[in-house]
Amino acid sequence: MQKISDWLDDRVQEIIGPPGIHDRKADFQEQAKLLWLQAEVAGFNVAQLKDACGGDVEQYLLEQQNAMTDVGRQNALEEISHPAESHGS
Repeated sequence: MQKISDWLDDRVQEIIGPPGIHDRKADFQEQAKLLWLQAEVAGFNVAQLKDACGGDVEQYLLEQQNAMTDVGRQNALEEISHPAESHGS
């Protein structure tokens, strides 16, 4: 059986929305519910999911969303600042 941490890494990419910084974990309530349902279908229980998310699924999703947004912004800034380097030219 797949480890929940591996499963969670795959799902987060699918669950979180378009780039954007969020400061309220309530913004991720619906995504957390969807993740709980998907976890149950995959054979994981809520306790396992919460443990894999550090105890708070909504906060975990918020932090993942913000981290991905930060990476995307950093990549965009590098592209603007150094276009030749980004394309390997």
